Amino acid sequence: MNNAEFELTLRRAIAGNEEDLEQIFKLYEPLIYKYSCIKGEYNEDMHQQLLLHIALNIHKFPIG
Repeated sequence: MNNAEFELTLRRAIAGNEEDLEQIFKLYEPLIYKYSCIKGEYNEDMHQQLLLHIALNIHKFPIG
């Protein structure tokens, strides 16, 4: 995905398009997984909290 495609996906996710929000989640899955680990162990509750936090705050993401 190039920069223009990412920006369009982000704009649509901010506008409420669920498919584009899921695409953002997929793009950032390695990072989300990394921060879902507590003391080296994967924590599903933390994973869900991170996804929720992203969904509720995606409108704050800067768009270039």
